[in-house]
Amino acid sequence: MVALLFSCDHVSSDGLKIANLAKNYQLDILTYLFKHFSYISNTREIRMEPTLCKHCQTPLEGSFCHKCGQPVIVGRWTAGKVFGKFLRQITDVEKGFLYTIRTLFTAPQTIIHNYWNGNTIKAYGPFRYAIIWTAINLLINFWLGIDQMLQQSLQPDMVTDEFSGQQIDSADQRFDAWLNMLVLLLIPVKSLITSWLFKKRAYNYGEHLILNTYVLGQQALITTFTQFIFYFFPFLMIAYIGFNFMIGWIYDSYVFKGVFKESWGWTVTKALLTGTLGLLAFALLIAGLSSLSLWIS
Repeated sequence: MVALLFSCDHVSSDGLKIANLAKNYQLDILTYLFKHFSYISNTREIRMEPTLCKHCQTPLEGSFCHKCGQPVIVGRWTAGKVFGKFLRQITDVEKGFLYTIRTLFTAPQTIIHNYWNGNTIKAYGPFRYAIIWTAINLLINFWLGIDQMLQQSLQPDMVTDEFSGQQIDSADQRFDAWLNMLVLLLIPVKSLITSWLFKKRAYNYGEHLILNTYVLGQQALITTFTQFIFYFFPFLMIAYIGFNFMIGWIYDSYVFKGVFKESWGWTVTKALLTGTLGLLAFALLIAGLSSLSLWIS
């Protein structure tokens, strides 16, 4: 009986050893297969990567050719790739467009100081940023007919013996075509004003150009969406210019406070003076060009 039990125990221990060996062997097989197929997969991925530049045939080291700048494009063009390329070319999102929008709302002094100090990798370029949002703003303005609504609510009867209504309409159409350039001309004007008001801060005119370009771009973004208020509530159109002036004043104060670190009293006063002088210069420019358009027509 004892011998039988001993033999059973011996068999069971041998069985466990055999089972463990089989288990380990099975794991070794799975490990081998995993490594083998991983190698095949990685090899296929490596083979998919081009080794020579498709433009100048230079050996590639990275995602761009270091000789001609050609980006490395893997595989065939797909609809997703084409759409992504389109978005990048229009907005260049991968180079800080969304980051710039967010930071100019949350901490404008950060992006402006960084750009002044040469740290531009995360930020979207100020001039392209302002042009994009100004263009979008004006497109929506024309689409909603805000300009026509504003003229109807504010413009007095300009039909005189000297100018006919047809002449005025023709002048308005030509003037609208110049509006984009006129808005962008506010940048050098405001930069002159802020460089004078904040001259103790020792920032040069070029740095003020960067500051006011970002500010104008962000204000264009804001007023792009506030235009819908006046479209849906046209009786408020009488306050359109004053409303936009207030937006500019508030945002200027917010940015100037963060950038120049002056007291709120001085900051708000200088922002108001900047907006007022800028508006006067803009009004003089508009009046001059409008008169010129009328005489030409």
